Amino acid sequence: MSRKIKDTPENKKFSKKSINSKTCEVPDTSIFFSFQYITSDDHYNLNYLKKIKSGKEKAIYFDLFSSLSSFSQSSWKELQLKRKRSGGYETIEYGEMKESIANRLPKEKNISDDTKLIVFRFGNNYRMVGYKSNRCKAAMHVLGFDFDYSLYNHGS
Repeated sequence: MSRKIKDTPENKKFSKKSINSKTCEVPDTSIFFSFQYITSDDHYNLNYLKKIKSGKEKAIYFDLFSSLSSFSQSSWKELQLKRKRSGGYETIEYGEMKESIANRLPKEKNISDDTKLIVFRFGNNYRMVGYKSNRCKAAMHVLGFDFDYSLYNHGS
């Protein structure tokens, strides 16, 4: 037989955390990638690969998914300790990127010119750009890709 819980004021209390915020319960021992805010600019999303006539698109897809698998088996701390050319990442300010990279990002995300974006290298010459989620420390929101060195100044 079940007991009825009385509607006392003590039973009606909720913490601000349970009402006002969504929390991420993913452990920080690995990371995952969200493509929710990927740019609509076809030059910097996966539609770019449809334009390639050299037959390299399958190899690029393979490199991308192999790299995503590898990155997702590491923590941010582990990736930070690696060199950018050896499975790690670098950060570049949003102000150095083409503006269209964040064209699907909601205004409430408050991205500014000095917001640090994460840049992962994959394959021989490709980049995946995104930012770490504020709400879920294990998540990276992918904003786009740089397949031809045109998204930002890569130096000489």
